[in-house]
Amino acid sequence: MGILRLGLPALAALLAAVVAPATASAAYSDPLTTTTKQGLVWHATPAAALTALDNALPNVSANTVVNDTNYTMTGCSSAEKAALPKAPTASAALCWDADRGSSALWVPQGLTTSGDADDDGMWGADKIILSGWHGSTELGRYNDARIQFVNYNKPSAAGFRMVYLAVPNSTGTDFSAAKAHMGGMAWLGDKIYVTAVGDTSTAIRVFSTKHILQMTDTTSNDIGKTSGGYAAYTYKYAMMQVGYYTYSGGTCSMSSDTGVPCFSSLSLDRSTSPASLVTTEYFSDQSLHGRLYRYNMGDDYLLGANSSGTVGASEAYRSYVGNMQGVLSHNGKWYVAHSSATINGQLWTQTTGASNAATCGSTSNACWAVHPESLTYDWSTGLVWSQSEWSTADCTAQSQTCGRTLFAVPLSALPA
Repeated sequence: MGILRLGLPALAALLAAVVAPATASAAYSDPLTTTTKQGLVWHATPAAALTALDNALPNVSANTVVNDTNYTMTGCSSAEKAALPKAPTASAALCWDADRGSSALWVPQGLTTSGDADDDGMWGADKIILSGWHGSTELGRYNDARIQFVNYNKPSAAGFRMVYLAVPNSTGTDFSAAKAHMGGMAWLGDKIYVTAVGDTSTAIRVFSTKHILQMTDTTSNDIGKTSGGYAAYTYKYAMMQVGYYTYSGGTCSMSSDTGVPCFSSLSLDRSTSPASLVTTEYFSDQSLHGRLYRYNMGDDYLLGANSSGTVGASEAYRSYVGNMQGVLSHNGKWYVAHSSATINGQLWTQTTGASNAATCGSTSNACWAVHPESLTYDWSTGLVWSQSEWSTADCTAQSQTCGRTLFAVPLSALPA
Protein backbone atom coordinates (compact mmCIF):
# COMPACT_ATOMS: atom_id res chain seq x y z
CA MET A 1 0.00 0.00 0.00
CA GLY A 2 0.97 3.61 -0.19
CA ILE A 3 2.70 4.57 3.08
CA LEU A 4 2.08 2.10 5.90
CA ARG A 5 2.44 -1.64 5.28
CA LEU A 6 0.43 -3.50 7.92
CA GLY A 7 0.68 -7.22 8.50
CA LEU A 8 -1.46 -8.89 5.86
CA PRO A 9 -4.04 -10.46 8.21
CA ALA A 10 -4.57 -7.12 9.91
CA LEU A 11 -4.73 -5.35 6.57
CA ALA A 12 -7.28 -7.78 5.20
CA ALA A 13 -9.44 -7.42 8.28
CA LEU A 14 -9.17 -3.66 8.15
CA LEU A 15 -10.07 -3.29 4.49
CA ALA A 16 -12.48 -6.15 3.92
CA ALA A 17 -15.33 -4.05 5.23
CA VAL A 18 -14.59 -1.29 2.76
CA VAL A 19 -14.09 -3.26 -0.45
CA ALA A 20 -17.41 -1.92 -1.73
CA PRO A 21 -18.62 0.47 0.98
CA ALA A 22 -22.34 1.11 0.84
CA THR A 23 -22.09 4.84 1.41
CA ALA A 24 -18.59 5.66 0.19
CA SER A 25 -18.72 3.71 -3.09
CA ALA A 26 -21.27 6.12 -4.55
CA ALA A 27 -18.98 9.00 -3.58
CA TYR A 28 -16.24 7.56 -5.77
CA SER A 29 -18.24 8.93 -8.71
CA ASP A 30 -18.20 12.45 -7.28
CA PRO A 31 -15.99 14.89 -9.23
CA LEU A 32 -12.89 16.48 -7.76
CA THR A 33 -13.38 19.55 -5.58
CA THR A 34 -10.82 22.27 -4.95
CA THR A 35 -9.05 22.41 -1.60
CA THR A 36 -6.28 24.30 0.20
CA LYS A 37 -2.85 24.25 -1.44
CA GLN A 38 0.15 22.91 0.48
CA GLY A 39 3.71 24.16 0.09
CA LEU A 40 7.08 22.42 0.13
CA VAL A 41 10.57 23.55 1.13
CA TRP A 42 13.78 22.43 -0.63
CA HIS A 43 16.88 21.29 1.29
CA ALA A 44 19.97 20.56 -0.83
CA THR A 45 22.71 18.09 0.02
CA PRO A 46 25.96 20.08 0.31
CA ALA A 47 27.67 20.07 -3.08
CA ALA A 48 31.01 19.45 -1.40
CA ALA A 49 29.66 16.26 0.19
CA LEU A 50 28.56 14.89 -3.17
CA THR A 51 31.88 15.82 -4.75
CA ALA A 52 33.82 14.13 -1.96
CA LEU A 53 31.95 10.86 -2.47
CA ASP A 54 32.28 11.12 -6.25
CA ASN A 55 36.05 11.43 -5.75
CA ALA A 56 36.19 8.56 -3.27
CA LEU A 57 34.25 6.02 -5.34
CA PRO A 58 33.76 5.15 -9.01
CA ASN A 59 30.88 7.21 -10.39
CA VAL A 60 28.82 5.28 -12.97
CA SER A 61 25.89 6.08 -15.24
CA ALA A 62 22.40 4.64 -15.25
CA ASN A 63 23.33 3.09 -18.59
CA THR A 64 26.23 1.27 -16.94
CA VAL A 65 23.84 -0.09 -14.31
CA VAL A 66 21.20 -1.39 -16.75
CA ASN A 67 23.87 -3.01 -18.88
CA ASP A 68 25.25 -4.78 -15.81
CA THR A 69 22.12 -6.76 -14.92
CA ASN A 70 22.42 -9.76 -12.62
CA TYR A 71 18.78 -10.88 -12.50
CA THR A 72 16.32 -11.64 -15.27
CA MET A 73 12.62 -10.88 -15.50
CA THR A 74 10.47 -13.94 -16.14
CA GLY A 75 7.28 -14.96 -17.78
CA CYS A 76 4.35 -14.66 -15.40
CA SER A 77 2.81 -17.67 -13.68
CA SER A 78 -0.93 -18.27 -13.76
CA ALA A 79 -1.22 -16.86 -10.24
CA GLU A 80 0.72 -13.74 -11.18
CA LYS A 81 -1.39 -13.28 -14.33
CA ALA A 82 -4.49 -13.37 -12.11
CA ALA A 83 -3.31 -10.08 -10.55
CA LEU A 84 -3.43 -8.24 -13.89
CA PRO A 85 -6.27 -5.83 -14.68
CA LYS A 86 -9.53 -7.21 -16.04
CA ALA A 87 -10.31 -4.00 -17.88
CA PRO A 88 -8.48 -2.48 -19.59
CA THR A 89 -6.33 -5.52 -20.20
CA ALA A 90 -2.55 -5.32 -20.05
CA SER A 91 -0.67 -4.96 -23.32
CA ALA A 92 2.63 -5.80 -21.61
CA ALA A 93 3.45 -7.75 -18.46
CA LEU A 94 6.68 -8.77 -16.74
CA CYS A 95 7.27 -10.74 -13.58
CA TRP A 96 10.18 -10.94 -11.16
CA ASP A 97 12.50 -13.85 -10.52
CA ALA A 98 11.45 -16.26 -7.78
CA ASP A 99 13.30 -14.45 -4.98
CA ARG A 100 11.78 -11.04 -5.76
CA GLY A 101 8.39 -12.53 -6.60
CA SER A 102 8.02 -14.34 -3.27
CA SER A 103 10.14 -12.29 -0.87
CA ALA A 104 8.66 -10.86 2.32
CA LEU A 105 11.79 -8.78 2.93
CA TRP A 106 11.21 -6.18 0.20
CA VAL A 107 7.97 -4.73 -1.14
CA PRO A 108 7.35 -3.12 -4.58
CA GLN A 109 5.66 0.27 -4.64
CA GLY A 110 6.45 3.14 -7.04
CA LEU A 111 7.79 3.14 -10.57
CA THR A 112 8.88 5.42 -13.38
CA THR A 113 10.50 4.98 -16.78
CA SER A 114 12.87 6.68 -19.19
CA GLY A 115 9.63 7.86 -20.82
CA ASP A 116 9.54 10.36 -17.95
CA ALA A 117 13.22 11.17 -18.03
CA ASP A 118 13.99 12.36 -21.54
CA ASP A 119 12.22 13.76 -24.59
CA ASP A 120 12.79 10.69 -26.76
CA GLY A 121 11.63 8.24 -24.10
CA MET A 122 15.12 6.74 -23.85
CA TRP A 123 18.00 7.34 -21.47
CA GLY A 124 20.91 7.49 -23.87
CA ALA A 125 20.62 4.32 -25.90
CA ASP A 126 18.57 2.44 -23.30
CA LYS A 127 14.90 1.94 -22.53
CA ILE A 128 14.72 1.76 -18.73
CA ILE A 129 12.03 0.98 -16.15
CA LEU A 130 12.70 1.88 -12.52
CA SER A 131 10.81 -0.09 -9.88
CA GLY A 132 10.99 1.21 -6.30
CA TRP A 133 10.91 -1.13 -3.29
CA HIS A 134 10.99 -0.55 0.47
CA GLY A 135 12.34 -2.81 3.17
CA SER A 136 9.81 -4.61 5.36
CA THR A 137 9.80 -5.22 9.09
CA GLU A 138 10.98 -8.75 8.32
CA LEU A 139 14.10 -7.28 6.73
CA GLY A 140 14.88 -5.44 9.96
CA ARG A 141 15.49 -2.21 8.04
CA TYR A 142 11.95 -0.94 7.57
CA ASN A 143 11.68 1.70 4.84
CA ASP A 144 15.22 1.31 3.63
CA ALA A 145 14.84 1.81 -0.09
CA ARG A 146 16.17 0.42 -3.35
CA ILE A 147 15.43 0.79 -7.05
CA GLN A 148 15.43 -2.07 -9.51
CA PHE A 149 16.87 -0.72 -12.77
CA VAL A 150 15.20 -2.77 -15.49
CA ASN A 151 16.82 -3.00 -18.93
CA TYR A 152 13.81 -2.97 -21.26
CA ASN A 153 15.70 -2.71 -24.55
CA LYS A 154 14.47 -6.18 -25.46
CA PRO A 155 11.22 -6.84 -23.54
CA SER A 156 11.45 -10.59 -24.03
CA ALA A 157 14.87 -10.62 -22.37
CA ALA A 158 14.49 -7.90 -19.72
CA GLY A 159 16.91 -7.99 -16.80
CA PHE A 160 17.63 -5.81 -13.80
CA ARG A 161 20.16 -4.65 -11.25
CA MET A 162 19.23 -3.39 -7.75
CA VAL A 163 20.60 -0.06 -6.50
CA TYR A 164 20.49 1.01 -2.84
CA LEU A 165 19.39 4.56 -1.98
CA ALA A 166 21.65 6.49 0.40
CA VAL A 167 22.05 9.87 2.09
CA PRO A 168 25.53 11.46 2.32
CA ASN A 169 26.63 13.01 5.59
CA SER A 170 27.38 16.74 5.59
CA THR A 171 31.05 16.30 4.65
CA GLY A 172 30.83 13.39 2.22
CA THR A 173 32.97 11.11 4.36
CA ASP A 174 30.15 8.64 4.91
CA PHE A 175 26.55 7.86 3.98
CA SER A 176 23.53 6.10 5.49
CA ALA A 177 20.40 4.41 4.19
CA ALA A 178 17.69 6.71 2.82
CA LYS A 179 14.33 6.15 4.49
CA ALA A 180 11.53 6.12 1.91
CA HIS A 181 8.38 4.09 1.45
CA MET A 182 8.72 4.50 -2.33
CA GLY A 183 4.96 4.79 -2.88
CA GLY A 184 5.51 6.94 -5.97
CA MET A 185 8.37 7.87 -8.28
CA ALA A 186 9.17 10.30 -11.08
CA TRP A 187 12.26 10.80 -13.24
CA LEU A 188 13.11 13.99 -15.13
CA GLY A 189 16.58 14.66 -16.48
CA ASP A 190 19.06 13.36 -13.94
CA LYS A 191 16.63 13.76 -10.99
CA ILE A 192 14.66 10.84 -9.50
CA TYR A 193 11.86 11.74 -7.06
CA VAL A 194 10.50 9.28 -4.49
CA THR A 195 7.92 9.62 -1.73
CA ALA A 196 9.37 9.54 1.77
CA VAL A 197 7.78 8.18 4.98
CA GLY A 198 4.43 9.09 6.53
CA ASP A 199 3.94 10.99 9.79
CA THR A 200 7.22 12.87 9.32
CA SER A 201 8.08 16.29 7.91
CA THR A 202 9.94 14.89 4.88
CA ALA A 203 7.71 14.73 1.81
CA ILE A 204 9.94 13.78 -1.12
CA ARG A 205 13.53 12.60 -1.49
CA VAL A 206 15.46 13.46 -4.65
CA PHE A 207 18.32 11.40 -6.10
CA SER A 208 20.47 11.91 -9.16
CA THR A 209 21.76 9.62 -11.87
CA LYS A 210 24.89 11.80 -11.79
CA HIS A 211 25.68 10.33 -8.38
CA ILE A 212 25.42 6.55 -8.74
CA LEU A 213 28.46 5.13 -7.00
CA GLN A 214 30.08 1.71 -7.28
CA MET A 215 30.85 0.22 -3.88
CA THR A 216 34.37 -0.91 -3.05
CA ASP A 217 33.16 -3.33 -0.34
CA THR A 218 30.45 -5.72 -1.56
CA THR A 219 30.74 -8.28 1.24
CA SER A 220 29.93 -6.26 4.37
CA ASN A 221 26.35 -6.37 5.61
CA ASP A 222 26.57 -2.69 6.46
CA ILE A 223 26.19 0.67 4.78
CA GLY A 224 28.64 3.55 4.45
CA LYS A 225 32.32 3.59 5.36
CA THR A 226 33.69 0.21 6.42
CA SER A 227 37.09 -1.25 7.09
CA GLY A 228 37.01 -2.62 3.53
CA GLY A 229 35.99 0.61 1.79
CA TYR A 230 32.38 1.67 1.21
CA ALA A 231 29.42 -0.71 1.34
CA ALA A 232 25.66 -0.81 0.78
CA TYR A 233 24.60 -4.14 2.30
CA THR A 234 26.51 -6.13 -0.37
CA TYR A 235 24.89 -4.21 -3.29
CA LYS A 236 27.26 -3.21 -6.08
CA TYR A 237 25.76 0.27 -6.53
CA ALA A 238 24.23 2.99 -4.37
CA MET A 239 22.63 6.24 -5.54
CA MET A 240 23.08 9.37 -3.46
CA GLN A 241 20.39 11.80 -2.34
CA VAL A 242 20.95 15.31 -3.72
CA GLY A 243 18.26 16.91 -1.57
CA TYR A 244 14.78 16.58 -0.15
CA TYR A 245 11.53 18.48 0.24
CA THR A 246 9.78 19.01 3.55
CA TYR A 247 6.17 20.05 4.07
CA SER A 248 6.01 23.79 4.72
CA GLY A 249 3.24 23.10 7.26
CA GLY A 250 5.43 20.79 9.37
CA THR A 251 4.84 17.12 10.17
CA CYS A 252 2.23 15.42 8.01
CA SER A 253 -0.65 13.35 9.40
CA MET A 254 -1.80 10.00 8.06
CA SER A 255 -4.98 10.19 10.14
CA SER A 256 -6.30 13.59 9.04
CA ASP A 257 -7.57 14.84 5.69
CA THR A 258 -7.54 18.48 6.80
CA GLY A 259 -4.02 18.79 8.20
CA VAL A 260 -0.69 18.54 6.41
CA PRO A 261 -0.97 15.72 3.81
CA CYS A 262 1.37 12.74 3.74
CA PHE A 263 2.22 12.04 0.11
CA SER A 264 1.61 8.37 -0.59
CA SER A 265 2.34 8.47 -4.30
CA LEU A 266 3.49 10.79 -7.06
CA SER A 267 4.17 10.89 -10.80
CA LEU A 268 5.30 13.22 -13.57
CA ASP A 269 2.92 15.05 -15.92
CA ARG A 270 4.70 15.97 -19.16
CA SER A 271 1.51 17.36 -20.75
CA THR A 272 1.74 20.63 -18.79
CA SER A 273 4.07 23.52 -19.53
CA PRO A 274 6.29 23.41 -17.62
CA ALA A 275 6.15 19.72 -16.73
CA SER A 276 4.75 19.10 -13.25
CA LEU A 277 4.80 16.66 -10.37
CA VAL A 278 1.46 15.37 -9.04
CA THR A 279 0.87 13.70 -5.67
CA THR A 280 -1.86 11.96 -3.71
CA GLU A 281 -2.43 10.63 -0.18
CA TYR A 282 -3.76 7.28 1.06
CA PHE A 283 -6.42 6.62 3.71
CA SER A 284 -7.92 3.23 4.54
CA ASP A 285 -10.56 5.05 6.61
CA GLN A 286 -13.38 5.66 4.14
CA SER A 287 -14.57 8.72 6.05
CA LEU A 288 -11.32 10.48 5.07
CA HIS A 289 -10.79 11.74 1.53
CA GLY A 290 -7.35 12.07 -0.01
CA ARG A 291 -6.06 15.18 -1.72
CA LEU A 292 -4.25 15.67 -5.03
CA TYR A 293 -1.58 18.34 -5.59
CA ARG A 294 0.36 19.65 -8.56
CA TYR A 295 3.80 21.30 -8.38
CA ASN A 296 5.40 22.86 -11.43
CA MET A 297 8.96 22.05 -12.44
CA GLY A 298 11.64 24.76 -12.41
CA ASP A 299 15.36 24.89 -13.10
CA ASP A 300 17.76 21.94 -13.07
CA TYR A 301 14.87 19.43 -13.10
CA LEU A 302 13.83 20.51 -9.59
CA LEU A 303 10.46 21.91 -8.53
CA GLY A 304 9.99 25.61 -9.16
CA ALA A 305 10.81 27.46 -5.94
CA ASN A 306 10.98 31.07 -4.82
CA SER A 307 14.17 32.71 -3.52
CA SER A 308 13.70 31.16 -0.08
CA GLY A 309 13.38 27.63 -1.47
CA THR A 310 9.60 27.36 -0.96
CA VAL A 311 7.56 25.57 -3.61
CA GLY A 312 3.89 26.47 -3.98
CA ALA A 313 1.28 24.07 -5.35
CA SER A 314 -0.31 25.20 -8.61
CA GLU A 315 -3.42 23.03 -8.11
CA ALA A 316 -5.07 21.24 -5.18
CA TYR A 317 -8.11 18.97 -5.26
CA ARG A 318 -9.94 16.52 -3.03
CA SER A 319 -10.87 13.12 -4.43
CA TYR A 320 -13.65 10.95 -3.03
CA VAL A 321 -12.09 7.69 -4.22
CA GLY A 322 -10.90 5.67 -1.23
CA ASN A 323 -7.64 3.79 -0.74
CA MET A 324 -5.77 5.77 -3.40
CA GLN A 325 -2.49 4.06 -4.21
CA GLY A 326 -1.40 5.67 -7.45
CA VAL A 327 -1.92 9.01 -9.18
CA LEU A 328 -1.41 10.21 -12.73
CA SER A 329 -2.38 13.35 -14.59
CA HIS A 330 -2.39 14.00 -18.33
CA ASN A 331 -4.06 16.62 -20.51
CA GLY A 332 -6.18 17.94 -17.64
CA LYS A 333 -7.45 14.56 -16.44
CA TRP A 334 -6.46 12.89 -13.19
CA TYR A 335 -6.24 9.10 -12.81
CA VAL A 336 -6.22 7.43 -9.39
CA ALA A 337 -5.76 3.76 -8.53
CA HIS A 338 -7.86 2.35 -5.69
CA SER A 339 -6.88 -0.85 -3.88
CA SER A 340 -8.86 -3.52 -2.04
CA ALA A 341 -7.64 -6.14 0.39
CA THR A 342 -9.64 -8.96 -1.17
CA ILE A 343 -10.55 -8.24 -4.81
CA ASN A 344 -9.36 -6.28 -7.84
CA GLY A 345 -8.78 -2.58 -7.39
CA GLN A 346 -10.40 0.24 -9.35
CA LEU A 347 -9.01 2.84 -11.76
CA TRP A 348 -10.85 6.18 -11.84
CA THR A 349 -10.55 9.08 -14.27
CA GLN A 350 -11.42 12.37 -12.58
CA THR A 351 -11.90 16.06 -13.31
CA THR A 352 -13.85 18.78 -11.50
CA GLY A 353 -16.77 17.85 -13.74
CA ALA A 354 -16.82 14.04 -13.69
CA SER A 355 -15.47 10.84 -12.15
CA ASN A 356 -15.60 7.60 -14.17
CA ALA A 357 -14.23 4.09 -13.78
CA ALA A 358 -13.89 1.08 -16.03
CA THR A 359 -16.51 -1.63 -15.69
CA CYS A 360 -16.18 -5.37 -16.13
CA GLY A 361 -18.49 -8.31 -15.65
CA SER A 362 -21.90 -6.76 -15.23
CA THR A 363 -21.46 -3.36 -13.60
CA SER A 364 -18.49 -3.90 -11.30
CA ASN A 365 -15.78 -1.24 -11.08
CA ALA A 366 -13.34 -3.73 -9.51
CA CYS A 367 -11.47 -4.14 -12.79
CA TRP A 368 -7.97 -2.83 -12.09
CA ALA A 369 -5.05 -4.94 -10.85
CA VAL A 370 -5.12 -6.92 -7.60
CA HIS A 371 -3.25 -4.99 -4.87
CA PRO A 372 -2.17 -2.25 -7.32
CA GLU A 373 0.41 0.39 -6.59
CA SER A 374 1.56 3.57 -8.34
CA LEU A 375 1.05 4.80 -11.91
CA THR A 376 3.41 6.32 -14.46
CA TYR A 377 2.89 7.34 -18.08
CA ASP A 378 5.45 6.76 -20.82
CA TRP A 379 4.40 9.41 -23.31
CA SER A 380 6.79 8.05 -25.96
CA THR A 381 4.89 4.74 -26.15
CA GLY A 382 1.44 5.82 -24.94
CA LEU A 383 1.57 3.23 -22.16
CA VAL A 384 0.60 3.62 -18.50
CA TRP A 385 2.75 1.39 -16.29
CA SER A 386 1.89 0.06 -12.83
CA GLN A 387 2.79 -2.85 -10.59
CA SER A 388 1.11 -5.06 -8.01
CA GLU A 389 2.39 -5.37 -4.44
CA TRP A 390 1.55 -8.69 -2.86
CA SER A 391 3.87 -11.65 -3.37
CA THR A 392 2.53 -15.08 -4.24
CA ALA A 393 3.20 -16.07 -0.61
CA ASP A 394 1.21 -13.05 0.65
CA CYS A 395 -1.68 -13.99 -1.61
CA THR A 396 -1.63 -17.66 -0.65
CA ALA A 397 -1.64 -16.73 3.05
CA GLN A 398 -4.91 -14.85 2.45
CA SER A 399 -6.41 -17.62 0.24
CA GLN A 400 -6.06 -15.43 -2.85
CA THR A 401 -4.69 -16.19 -6.29
CA CYS A 402 -2.36 -13.36 -7.26
CA GLY A 403 1.26 -12.22 -7.32
CA ARG A 404 3.68 -9.44 -8.22
CA THR A 405 3.47 -8.12 -11.76
CA LEU A 406 4.89 -5.16 -13.67
CA PHE A 407 2.43 -4.25 -16.42
CA ALA A 408 1.29 -1.63 -18.89
CA VAL A 409 -2.01 -0.60 -20.50
CA PRO A 410 -2.61 2.01 -23.21
CA LEU A 411 -3.56 5.43 -21.89
CA SER A 412 -6.22 5.49 -24.60
CA ALA A 413 -7.88 2.47 -22.97
CA LEU A 414 -8.38 4.15 -19.58
CA PRO A 415 -11.87 5.39 -18.63
CA ALA A 416 -12.82 8.59 -20.45
